[in-house]
Amino acid sequence: MNTTKAHCNTCGGDRNHEVLHKASSSWDSEDGYVSGGDSYETLQCRGCERIHLRHTSWFSEDDKPKTTYFPPPIFRKPPEWFEDLWIDIGTEYRFISDLLQEVYIATQNDLPRLAAMGVRALLEQIMISRVGDLGSFQAHLNAFEAQGFVTAMQRKQLEAILEAGHAAAHRAYKPGSLTLLTLLDLTEHIIESVFLHEDKIAHLRQKVPRRIAKDDA
Repeated sequence: MNTTKAHCNTCGGDRNHEVLHKASSSWDSEDGYVSGGDSYETLQCRGCERIHLRHTSWFSEDDKPKTTYFPPPIFRKPPEWFEDLWIDIGTEYRFISDLLQEVYIATQNDLPRLAAMGVRALLEQIMISRVGDLGSFQAHLNAFEAQGFVTAMQRKQLEAILEAGHAAAHRAYKPGSLTLLTLLDLTEHIIESVFLHEDKIAHLRQKVPRRIAKDDA
């Protein structure tokens, strides 16, 4: 069986794959000036054994062939806590893991505007779930900071994220890869600090021995 190098989402990066099946086709124009073709390969990673499809297309007028994977390469791996997020935060906040998953899918499928709008919607719902529906982003931000869910610096970060989502929705703004990475980093940090750190701190307090007062010594 033939082997090839191909991208693997599970292992990360290019890995050796078995070529389980391959089908190819080609075409030529009637005048013979241009030509092209397609190749479809079913691949199995020799590490994790996951199976996916690679499509390679070529056109005589292009400099190099175009390669596409199904499912697409992961834009960025979710944090380690993501898979257990819905368990840790309870069913009341299930919308967080659901919306965050949709954002990851948008980034993986090269839909940066939808990803930015999804981040904005997610953060809005997070703020409403904590401070109530106050009717505007500004009111939500003010209450979110006043009630101690974020610091003044984090509030500035939230404002930048929300503005990027607003620009994507209303001003045809298309965030680049680095901007999307920043949006995801900040969003995940907000989720972790608001919903996950509290339980971790409570667990830490239970594990750390209490200080013995001098009068009790």
